[in-house]
Amino acid sequence: MNKNKKTGSTPERPRKVPAAFHPAAFSAIRYYLREYQESGDVTLKEEHPLSKQAPRIDIIVKKNRKVQIDRCWARIFRRHNIIEYKSPVDAPPSIYVFNKTVHGYAGLYSSQERVSLTDMSVSIVCFKKPVKLLETLEKRLGYEVLQKDGGIYYIVNRGIAPEKSLAVQIVVSSELPDSEFFLKNLKRGIDRAAAQRLAELDAGSCEHLHTWLVTMLRENKDYLFKEGYMKDTYAVLRDLADECGLTDDIRRESWQEAEQKGWQEGSRNIIEFLENGHSIEEAKKKFALH
Repeated sequence: MNKNKKTGSTPERPRKVPAAFHPAAFSAIRYYLREYQESGDVTLKEEHPLSKQAPRIDIIVKKNRKVQIDRCWARIFRRHNIIEYKSPVDAPPSIYVFNKTVHGYAGLYSSQERVSLTDMSVSIVCFKKPVKLLETLEKRLGYEVLQKDGGIYYIVNRGIAPEKSLAVQIVVSSELPDSEFFLKNLKRGIDRAAAQRLAELDAGSCEHLHTWLVTMLRENKDYLFKEGYMKDTYAVLRDLADECGLTDDIRRESWQEAEQKGWQEGSRNIIEFLENGHSIEEAKKKFALH
C-alpha cells in the first residue's frame, strides 16, 4: 500500500462525482407529463424549498383536479403531488426516509401551501424493492401494502377511507412495465434492448430529455462503445447531440474519449495482425495506413 512519505498516511483516493440521476428523473417525468403541461393541466417544480434552507422536495407536480394522468405511477395523483426520488446508486428507502417524506415533507408542504392532506399524494421512487421497509410498514406499523401494477405499491392506512387521508405509494422503477422506459432504465448497466432504444431516440423525444440523455450516455458509454453503438467516433452520440443541442463541453469530452479508445483498439488489431505472420506492407494495405 502506498503511503505519503512525509506523514506516513495513506493518500486519499479522489472521490467519484455522483451521477446526476435526480435531474435525469425529473427530465423523464417532465417528458411523460409534457402533454399535460402544454394543456396547462400540470405544472412541475424541481427541488421545491420548504424554507430558506434545506429541506427541499425533489419534485412537485401540481395537477388539475379534473384530469386523470394515464401512467401507472401517476394514477394516484391528486391536486398536489410530492415525489421523493432515490437513484439506483442510493440505498433502498428506509423507514426514516418514509417518515421524513410522508410525515415531514407532506406536513410542512400542507401547512405552508395551505392545502389539505386529502388533496395531496406522496410518491417515493426507488430502483430496488425496499423489502425491509414494506415489511416494517405492514407488520410493525399496521399499514396495508397493495400492489396495484408492476412496481406500484400503495401504502394504505387500515380503517381509514382513502379519500380521507394522504395518498402514499412506493414506485419501484426496476419493476415498472416497458412502457415506462425512461424511468425503468434510468440506471447504470443497461441491456442491449435498452441500448438499442437509446440509440434510436428521435429528435422529438430528445427535445424534452436533455438531462436524462446526458446522464444515460455518461453512465453507460463504456457499454455502448463496446457493443458498437458508438462506432465511428461516437457517431450515434454525435447525431443525438446535434438533435438535442447538447453542450459543446459534453460533446468534446465524448469525442476525445471515443477517439482515444478507437486508437487503442486499432493499435491492438494491427499488432495482432503482425503477430499472426503478416508483413508490414500487408498491414498498411489492410488498415489503410499511409
